[in-house]
Amino acid sequence: MRVFSAFLVVFMVCASLITGAPTGEENSDLLSYENVQTENGYRFSYETKDGQAREEVGTIDPNTGVMTVTGWYSYRTPDGATHRVDFIADENGYRTVDEPGFAVPEVETAVVAAAPINNALLLSLVG
Repeated sequence: MRVFSAFLVVFMVCASLITGAPTGEENSDLLSYENVQTENGYRFSYETKDGQAREEVGTIDPNTGVMTVTGWYSYRTPDGATHRVDFIADENGYRTVDEPGFAVPEVETAVVAAAPINNALLLSLVG
């Protein structure tokens, strides 16, 4: 039992030294970072060298106690274009706001619903 306890202590010390060792690369790509907590919410943002960025503000409605978060994130694609997505999250869930130039086309559901189904296909479902 004493050998096992000694082994366990040595193992835990070694594990903490390995996981706690600084790599020198932490935050090396970080250009800016902000994290401010207030009594009514928070403000958070960052930007990295590779073009990633995020900014969000969370506020609590004093009447309802519901937190609303608004913000955006952006990233740079390999071809150099920067894409930005604005969002809001509240009691109704997380929603994105259409990104200019990258709107998802609407599906023509009426045309799809009205398309006839081949009889041979229907019969194959019966077996």
